[in-house]
Amino acid sequence: MVYDNDRKALIMLSMTEGYKARRRKFDSVSSPSELYDDYTVADNMIEEMNRLGVSVMTILDEDYPPRLKDIYDPPLTLYYKGDRKLLSNNNLLAVVGTRRVSAYGKNIMQNFVPAFIRSGLIVVSGLARGVDSIGHNICVEAGAKTIAVVASGLDICYPPENLQLQDKIAQNGTVVSEYPLKTKPLQYHFPERNRIISGLSNGVFIPEAGDKSGSLITADDAVDQGRELFVVPGSIFSAQSVGCNKKIKELQATIALTPEDVIDALGYENFKVEKQVAQLDLEQQALVNFMKDGKIHLYELMEKSGMNIAVVSSALTRLEIMGIIRKSQGNYYELIPTI
Repeated sequence: MVYDNDRKALIMLSMTEGYKARRRKFDSVSSPSELYDDYTVADNMIEEMNRLGVSVMTILDEDYPPRLKDIYDPPLTLYYKGDRKLLSNNNLLAVVGTRRVSAYGKNIMQNFVPAFIRSGLIVVSGLARGVDSIGHNICVEAGAKTIAVVASGLDICYPPENLQLQDKIAQNGTVVSEYPLKTKPLQYHFPERNRIISGLSNGVFIPEAGDKSGSLITADDAVDQGRELFVVPGSIFSAQSVGCNKKIKELQATIALTPEDVIDALGYENFKVEKQVAQLDLEQQALVNFMKDGKIHLYELMEKSGMNIAVVSSALTRLEIMGIIRKSQGNYYELIPTI
């Protein structure tokens, strides 16, 4: 990729801390190249980006995501690894929530996210611990594309235990940040990046969020940006559901009791996915065979198949995405009847 001086200037401008400060400098000139006389810093950054396989999209580019460009404070630069075109996809849904996920929250994710994928929606999240990581992992295991918006340079992974997950996302989806290489995940970067998560998306889904959850910042951004906000109600005694229940009480969110509540509201109710029975691998076919007599528990599937939890979980997720099986309460699985 060839970078002109305007785009090099935006790379250098991205090193200025605070998106509001960056925006003020950007708005103070008629052309970004007026901000700098020497582009050595940008040239060095570009060289390092090329070495690491990182590219950058700027607000001057024709294929800059149109939904993101329309928000109040769009990022001037988007550093990314993976599929550039995915950032402008029309089927993006943000899935964010608490870092301390309860069994209830995990169950919601395991039931809702596969349905979102089947409907044609692409999950956007923040690679954080908890809901974000669960959502990305479900997508990766299913072979589905997903977008991770991170709060640091793309040469730094936070949290560090998600490095392998970040690499897998980049292979089939996109990892993106408004921050240049070598930028650490400072505390205030997280609320800054949240506006990008909601800005890229058609809507925001929150399965579980506490009163202090950072996902509530994304929820507020969604409302400000005119995005539809979906939350799952939880127990009034659960600390992890306080944030979701508050959004319902404030009449700021649509209640989502089933995946279809989200899918239908976003206009995906007519999306059809053909079952791919003929393309099952050996593990998937074995699990399907065990379900032919009716519902069966996860642990019984493990015992009968002799597979470990990682293999069984991955195979079950793919079968759910294909629309071949469904999960019911208590970790039971069954075949979806064919009509």
